[in-house]
Amino acid sequence: MQGRDGYRVETEPWTPADLPMDWTKIISRGIYAVYKENPELGLDKMFEYAILETMDGEPFDIYVALSVVYFQLRKEHIGESPFVIDRDKVLKKLRQTLINNKEKLMNYFEWTCGNYEGGAWGEVVRINELCKDDNYKVSQLFSFCLPL
Repeated sequence: MQGRDGYRVETEPWTPADLPMDWTKIISRGIYAVYKENPELGLDKMFEYAILETMDGEPFDIYVALSVVYFQLRKEHIGESPFVIDRDKVLKKLRQTLINNKEKLMNYFEWTCGNYEGGAWGEVVRINELCKDDNYKVSQLFSFCLPL
């Protein structure tokens, strides 16, 4: 999911975002599509494991995990994900990872994280605020909101 070792799906040039990978394509057109055709492969569990493992990485990896978890939970909520991840396990680890790495995230300015004064932590705050916004209808399912 981080686009390493020759695996990279870049965003379209006209996309108004500065992201290293197009997670929306990878997840929707890749992971979901393969899962629908071959659920016996256990791609849902591999996907969840990859998210959890990514949380153990550097600030960039944590940023990727946060973005992917948020995207996945929104897709689950609107019925576009063919599977669900273990929300309790994933969010528990994500919360702890974010809290433990706040300072590192505040000093990480690569990719879209450079748009925030507080680095990648600015993206944490942004997603946290979205989760509180009833228009997004994710506050009750993400239950991510941190005491910031």
